[in-house]
Amino acid sequence: MRSRDRTYAMSKPGADPVSRGNISSEYVAIDYLVKNVSGSPLTTGAEATLLDDRGNSFRQDNSIEPPSGGTDGMELGTAQTRASTLFFRVPNGTVPETLVITTSKGKARFDLLARNIEKVPPEDYLRVYHLYLNERAYEEAYEMFDPASLHDITLGEWLTFWEPLWGKQYVMLDDLRPLFEGSGLATFLMKRTLYDRQGDIAADPTLQPTATQELAKVDGEWKLLMGGELASDIIAVIGPDEPPVPEDTAPEDSDPDQDRPPTTVPETTRPETTSSSEITSSSAPTNDYACTDFETQEEAQLYLAPGDPFGLDPDDNGRACEYLP
Repeated sequence: MRSRDRTYAMSKPGADPVSRGNISSEYVAIDYLVKNVSGSPLTTGAEATLLDDRGNSFRQDNSIEPPSGGTDGMELGTAQTRASTLFFRVPNGTVPETLVITTSKGKARFDLLARNIEKVPPEDYLRVYHLYLNERAYEEAYEMFDPASLHDITLGEWLTFWEPLWGKQYVMLDDLRPLFEGSGLATFLMKRTLYDRQGDIAADPTLQPTATQELAKVDGEWKLLMGGELASDIIAVIGPDEPPVPEDTAPEDSDPDQDRPPTTVPETTRPETTSSSEITSSSAPTNDYACTDFETQEEAQLYLAPGDPFGLDPDDNGRACEYLP
């Protein structure tokens, strides 16, 4: 469950990227998985209602097309599992408490405040991870990794890599095949298709179409392990960390004229001059940016560089100028 002042979504390859939000409300996004246990193919037909801690109810925002068809229209093959998201527009400060799913056969209630992560299989984490990539939930995707496996890649660097790709690609997880699964470690073979903005298969995909993915259990929850190939791709875009510039340790001559023999040539007083290099360094404009230079948070995010040299992210959470629309 995610709560944001602005939400993003792409329902399928070639679909227009959607952005919703304003200062008077926020969006609750509930990511979920559906598994077909009926023994035959089926299409979902259900309605979802969100209840808050005060008993208020909210219906889905139907202006946002859900991924994979959502609760009403998702096609599932026999024993197939698919991921999707419910979007609810709610007043600021709403505390989601219960999700109610209504079908022709009855209702099911889900406590949103309970966490039963020990029952979630590792492959479901991979399905949600790829869902996040299509919904610009890059921060949530980053948090799905084991911190010990991040190759020193920070959240800001992760966002610098992914943000320019928003709306330009769609990743579909076609197949997951378990290669190994133990009590604390699992490995899967992933088969994926990446599509470009027009919905065609990408000629130069950002992610490898076929790749293995390891997961490890950390404090009872499955975490992805960042592989070397993904880390190398990110470093190739953001650039490697620059080594510190060594300081000049040569001894300084405090008085260069101290040992010079006296001269009998009359001195000529010259007018003071300023070198062109001094003029350039003192008068050259600086490329500083502030949040007031941008109209949207999305625009400011593009200028959030590693190390935050412009001070756009004072709380160091990887998001620049969060108060902007």
